[in-house]
Amino acid sequence: MTSTLLDIPFDHYQRYAAAAHLLQTLGLDAPSVLEVGANRQRLLGQFLPQATFLYTDLHVEGDEKDFVVADATALPFTDQQFDAVVSLDVLEHIPADLRTRAIAEMARVAGRAVIVGFPPERPWVEQAEVEANGRWHELFGEDYVWLQEHKEFGLVQTAEVVQTFEAAGMEVLRFGQGNATLWASLMGTHFIKVKFPELEPLVEAADRLYNSRVFAGDHSDEPYREYYVAVRRDTDAARLRANPPFQAGSDAEATALLSGLAKGLRALGLRANNAEREWESTARMLDAYIADLAVAKREWGAAANYAQQLQAAKDESDAGWLARDVESQTALQHAREELHAMVQTVSQRDEQLAQAEQRLLQEREQQDQARRRLESQRADDAAAYTRSRRKWKLVMLALGVGGLLAGYAAAWVTL
Repeated sequence: MTSTLLDIPFDHYQRYAAAAHLLQTLGLDAPSVLEVGANRQRLLGQFLPQATFLYTDLHVEGDEKDFVVADATALPFTDQQFDAVVSLDVLEHIPADLRTRAIAEMARVAGRAVIVGFPPERPWVEQAEVEANGRWHELFGEDYVWLQEHKEFGLVQTAEVVQTFEAAGMEVLRFGQGNATLWASLMGTHFIKVKFPELEPLVEAADRLYNSRVFAGDHSDEPYREYYVAVRRDTDAARLRANPPFQAGSDAEATALLSGLAKGLRALGLRANNAEREWESTARMLDAYIADLAVAKREWGAAANYAQQLQAAKDESDAGWLARDVESQTALQHAREELHAMVQTVSQRDEQLAQAEQRLLQEREQQDQARRRLESQRADDAAAYTRSRRKWKLVMLALGVGGLLAGYAAAWVTL
């Protein structure tokens, strides 16, 4: 076996290495083989380079002389035109009511044998596919398309396969391959590789380990895939019974390593996937917070402009009050002291406003506190302004009374 074939995905290796073994057991020197529902890699031909292959599928790309567009239920070939017909993981993708016709067509064009492999309708197969689909769903949030088609069309009923081949006069032998639980775990590693391509070398190494050390002995009472071989000759049936596939000793060490790797990669994939989702959520929250900060900055600018307007109004009022009270030096001095105190207060408030603005830029979480301080500051300024106006009125009243008394005194002295 070449290193290239040992490097293919384990699920492909399971199918094509098994079919190749079964064909080789028949003892055909250079068989003509028809593969129904073939893939574009022509992997079966790579396993059996001495054979002559013709491949069919519903669609073909390019000018491919060995590839024919054909419906499995109406194959455009003569009776027993090929030594063998092979169809792997195809029946479960054909609507259930058309499967019998497809099996009968394969039997019609086969001279010696038909090999069909598929996941049968068994409880453990259904459970394995549920688990594998769950691995895809937890990574991508949707069902895996091929497994969803299995569910839509239904898995293959083996009795139907056997009856159809026997009706064509063929003897049928069954071989199971691939522990269903291990299959689901390894499919999970391939799904993780799709989500995180950086893990591809590790998954490829796992495929090679399975293909080289586990495949040959991967037999189980609960296999994921079953192969039904229909033959026309008793000698072919005897050959297959004498040399059944998948009977090598089980490599427990490699199997345990693959199971542990699948479990560890799943945990790693989930953590990485959850981290991505949390980061996306954090990024959305940060964008919203930046937008809120921009609004707060605009509101702060409006508040600062309002404070400046209050200060300008106060300055104008102070100037008018000083001009009116130049006649009384004592009252003027007192007013100057009060004005000086008020200017200091305003300066302190201006400084507090600047500090609050700086804190708003540096500590976004204190936004609500800054707004409340601004509203409090507005109230304090208005109260201070009201108090200053009252004081001015008292001073003016005192000056008027003083002037009145001075006039009385001067009149009395004159008398």
